[in-house]
Amino acid sequence: MSRRKIRRIILCAVAIISVFTIHLIHFKEENESPSDTTTTVTSATYIQLTSEAETEAGQTAVGSAATRQTETQRAADEKQHFKSAAFYNIDTDEILSEYNLRSKIAPASLTKILTACVALHYTDPQTEFRVGTELSLLNPRSSLCLISKGHRLTLSDLIKGLLMASGNDAAYTIAVNVARNVSKNELTDKAAVEYFCKLMNEFAQSIGMTDSNFTSPDGWDDDNQYSTVEDLLTLTRYACGIEVISETVSTKEKYVVFASGQNVTWKNSNQLLHSDNKHYNEYAVGMKTGTTADAGNCLIALFNKNGNTYIGIICGAETSDLRYSEMNRIFEEYT
Repeated sequence: MSRRKIRRIILCAVAIISVFTIHLIHFKEENESPSDTTTTVTSATYIQLTSEAETEAGQTAVGSAATRQTETQRAADEKQHFKSAAFYNIDTDEILSEYNLRSKIAPASLTKILTACVALHYTDPQTEFRVGTELSLLNPRSSLCLISKGHRLTLSDLIKGLLMASGNDAAYTIAVNVARNVSKNELTDKAAVEYFCKLMNEFAQSIGMTDSNFTSPDGWDDDNQYSTVEDLLTLTRYACGIEVISETVSTKEKYVVFASGQNVTWKNSNQLLHSDNKHYNEYAVGMKTGTTADAGNCLIALFNKNGNTYIGIICGAETSDLRYSEMNRIFEEYT
C-alpha cells in the first residue's frame, strides 16, 4: 500500500474520532441539567476528567457548595425563627450581627421605650398624674399594670408600670397628661393622644429614627405604625442614657405605693432577668418585651459583660420562647 493511501486512511480515522468525540460531548451536555454543570466542557478537559488535579478541584467545588448550602440553611433557619434582628456593642459602636436590619416591622410594646423617652424629655419624673377617662381608649386585649381611674401616680412610677409590666393603661395615662401639659390645653382624650403621637414622631426624627412612624403610645398594631431594627437600636442607645429608664428596665420586681395611697407589685416581663426562669442570663440588665399579632414576639435586651454593654434586638419571633432562646444563642456567639 502506498504512503499516500496510508496517510489518507490515518486522516480519515482522525476525522471520524474527532466527529465522534464532538457528538459524544454534545450528547452529554444536552442530557445534563443546568444545575449539574456550570462550565463549558472542551474536548481536552473531557479527555482528562479523571486526572488527579481535576478530582481535587471537584472535591473543592463540592466543599464550597456544601459551605454555601450551610450558610443558606442557616439564613433560612433564622428567617423561620424571626423576621429581623441585630446585636450591637455600644462601647465599640459596632454591629456584630444583623438580619433584615432596615426591614419595616411592627414595633409592638417596644414603642413604650419611646413613650418613656418623650415623657421624660418634657416632664419632670416626680410630676404627679391622675388616671382618667383615657383608659376607655385601650384595646380590650391590652396588657395592663392595673391602674384605675382616680389613681394618682408620679411619672416615675407610671414609667415602672409602663416598662416593667408593659401596661398599656400607663402608656395612655402618660400620653394624655404629657400632651395636655405641653400643649397647655385641656385636650380631649383622643386629641391628647394624637398630640402626644406628634411629639413621639418629632422626637424620633430628632434622635435619628428616620424610618419609623408612630400612631399610639402603646404600640398596638396599626398599618401606619412601623419601625426598623436599625431605628430601634438608635432609640435604645438614647434610652440607655436616661437614668429613670435604665434603672427601671433592670429591676426584676418592684413594690410601688401610689401618690393616692394604693399599692401594687410589678414584676418585669423580661424573662432574661429572672434567675428561676429557664431563659435567665446572668449578664442581662434590661430592656423590653413586645407582642402583637402583626409584630410577633419581640425583645430588646441589654447585657453587660467584661466591661462592654451590648444591645440585642429580635423582632417577629414565632414564639415567646424563641425570642429568648435565639437572643441567648446570639449573645453566646458574639460575646
